[in-house]
Amino acid sequence: MPIEDVPCNFVGSFKVGDNLVFNSNLLCNLVDANADGSFNKPIVLQVGAMLEACLSQIIYRAQNYNREGVPNISETDRQEIEGKKVDKFAAVIDVLKKYRVLDALRMDIYDELHRLRKFRNKIHIQDNVSIPSAPRDECDLFDKDVCSWALSLNAEVIKFLSQNLSRPAHIDGYVNPLRVPS
Repeated sequence: MPIEDVPCNFVGSFKVGDNLVFNSNLLCNLVDANADGSFNKPIVLQVGAMLEACLSQIIYRAQNYNREGVPNISETDRQEIEGKKVDKFAAVIDVLKKYRVLDALRMDIYDELHRLRKFRNKIHIQDNVSIPSAPRDECDLFDKDVCSWALSLNAEVIKFLSQNLSRPAHIDGYVNPLRVPS
């Protein structure tokens, strides 16, 4: 699978950006070693963790960088986001949806992110995934199609964040690019 370097120019916290770089490299290693599909589940879980961190950074910036602002988020919306407590992936997605932050990507993006969140929550082996007609056997649940879909969603969202919600150019590049399987 080809790997693309995507600028990690949308994060507000250096350490989160640094950890995203580490985890993007780990994701690439998992993808490289997944010829037989045995790493489908860890790949999907990794994608979910990475996208949660990436999307949380947009909210983090809206809450903490009131001088800088966030491109494509109005100052009124940024001020509303600033006062919200957002600490769960579901809440992150819902806040982004309320303020239409990812609408330019595509209208069903929030549903796709919630679907990914449900798969990511399958880190808890004993829990059922709340996706209608999803198999209960994890070897069937995390098939090559789900893995492929998650990787595609990851690349799509990270590229969108980098291209549309980047920080000002004079502070761009303080975090290394993310290696994104695409």
